[in-house]
Amino acid sequence: MDYADVVKKLKNYIDTEPGWKDRFDKAVDSAKAADIKDWDIDSIDDYYTFIDDFLKWAPQENTQGDEVMNRLCKFHFLLDQPTVRELQRPIRPRDGARPESKLSDWMVDYAKEMGRFLDTEKSLTPDTLKSFKNSPNYNLSEYDESGGAWTTFNRFFARHVKPGARPIAAPSDESVVVSPADSTFGGQWEIRADSKITLKGLHWTVEELLADSDHASRFMGGTFMHAFLSPLDYHRLHAPVGGKVLEAKVIPGDVYLEVTVQKSFDREMGGQQRRLSAIRVMEAPDEHFMDAPDSPGYQFAQARGLVVLETAIGLVAVLPIGMAQVSSVNLSVAPNDTVEKGAEIAYFQFGGSDIVVLFAKSDVDITAKEHTHYKMGTAIAKGYL
Repeated sequence: MDYADVVKKLKNYIDTEPGWKDRFDKAVDSAKAADIKDWDIDSIDDYYTFIDDFLKWAPQENTQGDEVMNRLCKFHFLLDQPTVRELQRPIRPRDGARPESKLSDWMVDYAKEMGRFLDTEKSLTPDTLKSFKNSPNYNLSEYDESGGAWTTFNRFFARHVKPGARPIAAPSDESVVVSPADSTFGGQWEIRADSKITLKGLHWTVEELLADSDHASRFMGGTFMHAFLSPLDYHRLHAPVGGKVLEAKVIPGDVYLEVTVQKSFDREMGGQQRRLSAIRVMEAPDEHFMDAPDSPGYQFAQARGLVVLETAIGLVAVLPIGMAQVSSVNLSVAPNDTVEKGAEIAYFQFGGSDIVVLFAKSDVDITAKEHTHYKMGTAIAKGYL
């Protein structure tokens, strides 16, 4: 079969790098053993065919709204198997240069190649667009389709909401912090005086997350929080509080998506639809499905943006994090810009995504609840002027 060049590159690694073929064969076997519903990759050749087709897939949805997420999970689930995961740069704190990894670099190349296709008009057709409109979880009635802007999938993915669709809480009160994105809140952690954030027993540093920012030291003793955006969500990010942009940059990183397997999960949590994973109507509770839990820590290794704001409640850093096949993080602001609370600061392209917010002060009262979905502009915290 005549695969795309980036697929041929992976095949060549597997055929020629010592031990890779055995590792990938074992990964295929362990993925099959998970007994996932509709899993059809029975050999490494099946995986080549899948990723070759996925590279030029015009995304479309089913009525449950989980087709896009399922395909992303399928791509990463085999790469997440232990024998293959060991070939990638590990998700753990590290000092100095990033370890070399041909597989991690290939995953970045693949995401970029996919992103290039999703910038073409072949990536969005009238039928595929209709599939999203027919999927109620996307709530496309909230978005502005005027002007014929949805000419490619990436343009559709970064669509704008209609004016007034995301009201900003207490717009004149700078002590009220709002959700910077439509996202599911993942938790908050203290940034210790030595700049370390303890996540699942690992000690990450602010310096590693902010990648040589001139302002990294100012966040010691502050607060770290993150939230997850699924493919269903609005993928433009906004200032959680108004202020002056001190720094705005894109930080290169890797491409990961943690994928787990579970028998069932709730469709409703806290009155909001759960968006931490693909949403599936469970016809048989014993069937296995893939889930993307977005564990804390992955944000430190991913491709990301950084916007540092000087605000009335102190220094605030907002980091849009690219997850899975997100081809790019695009900034909408530059240093010395002044932004109001709720103003756009960045947007994503295809995939699931994550957002991290750092507060330099520890006395910010975060009122958001874990596993709860908040729309952009909803109050999530209270700062002190």
